[in-house]
Amino acid sequence: MALDDNAVSDMLRREELWLIKSFLSITDPSKRQRVLKLAEQLAEDAASDPAGLAFASIQASPAEAPKGAPARTE
Repeated sequence: MALDDNAVSDMLRREELWLIKSFLSITDPSKRQRVLKLAEQLAEDAASDPAGLAFASIQASPAEAPKGAPARTE
């Protein structure tokens, strides 16, 4: 059973929003910088491996994403 384009788009949108909420919940500036650097490294790694980029973008399902806003972390 293949997901249609709208379902995939909705799933990716939820994943993006979850990532943004999680990032914004980090109040410590040094931890935010660590997250940004890690995200950049992962993006560079994925860009060098097209199969990895395609897999990474669809592997998480909306059911795996936590519900609601994440708790603040320091």
